Amino acid sequence: MTSIETLSKDNYQKYEDFSVFPTDQLVSFFISIPKIKTLNILRGFEQDFILNFLDDCPDHLSEQWKMSLKFKPGSVGELMHPSPLVLNENKTIEDAIIELKKIHKDKYFTYGIIVDDANVVTGVLVFKDVFYHEPNAVLKNVCLKNPILLKADDDVLETFIKVAGKQIPEFPVVDDEGKLIGTLRGSHVNDVHGLQISAQSSIMVGASPEEGLDSSVAKCVKLRGPWLLVNLVTAFVAGAVVGAFQDTIDQIVLLAMFLPILAGQSGNTGAQSLAVLIREMTLGDVSAKITKQLVKESLLGVVHGLVTGAICAVVMYMLATQQNNPHAMTLAIIILVSMVASCIVSGLMGAFVPVFLKRCGADPAAASSIFLTTGTDVVSMGVMLFLATKFIINA
Repeated sequence: MTSIETLSKDNYQKYEDFSVFPTDQLVSFFISIPKIKTLNILRGFEQDFILNFLDDCPDHLSEQWKMSLKFKPGSVGELMHPSPLVLNENKTIEDAIIELKKIHKDKYFTYGIIVDDANVVTGVLVFKDVFYHEPNAVLKNVCLKNPILLKADDDVLETFIKVAGKQIPEFPVVDDEGKLIGTLRGSHVNDVHGLQISAQSSIMVGASPEEGLDSSVAKCVKLRGPWLLVNLVTAFVAGAVVGAFQDTIDQIVLLAMFLPILAGQSGNTGAQSLAVLIREMTLGDVSAKITKQLVKESLLGVVHGLVTGAICAVVMYMLATQQNNPHAMTLAIIILVSMVASCIVSGLMGAFVPVFLKRCGADPAAASSIFLTTGTDVVSMGVMLFLATKFIINA
């Protein structure tokens, strides 16, 4: 193999094929990044390579990754690992210490999981209790009872909402009968939530969360290109609206000056609404609040549209008067009405687009701004040119 630099979390985005690296480098790299990223990379390998790689990994890591890959992406099961210390509730503190010493020092865990004879979780052993009780104390009498239990099929982001703020480092994962199947570290849940938040700004504009500063030009073209082509198609839609009113623009050239003003103002209004909705959807379900939010965005659109529209109307009136245009007042009113309408529609679209995408089974943040921009451009420019055509050209 040709000489290449050592793989690390600082340069991995340069590479598209990780299989060229030796196992020890891959292992060192994988344990240096969030577990969710490791699993995403592993899923991109050929099945034969994954099997060989996992066979060559240290046993405690191979066991974790094999378990995780059995579950669907985005689930609690994907991020859980085998519980290192499982203790029967009838064991004693002394027995717990003996079992603890058998565990590999590289395994990370916080609690001992207490189960009954049927492997049903009955509590967790906090290690300070090991020091505060006599060696012959029975675990079921000293353990922390009724811990928060998670299901392997639970959505990991919904789990984050459930456990956020509880400062609990580890959670038992059970099946439908309450039997232990693994453990989930709270830090892994936080990693997933943090990665989703950090990826939103790129996803909303059609960029991929896989792209970084070290990504190659070819990789960037591959990741960005498809959405840019979608954006081009939607831009032609907005252009077609303007083209449909070409005669109106030819006769009232002053309207052309206000096309980018309307598009920009309505686009920013929609982007603000979109950002609020995406943030709230990340923190929880907004279905119960969406009607209230749509009403709120309508009111905000009226207020913002009247304020910015009034300013634009004054400017339009002054410019039209200077040009001795006999329709100066009509043009000013058209600009005011168009700004109010575009701000209302853009606010509603900003709130509606992510909810619609989610109901369609798509990522709510996926290129939302591309669809939002198209909609606001069509409405803002279309309303102004339609009103000008109806009340001036065809009057």
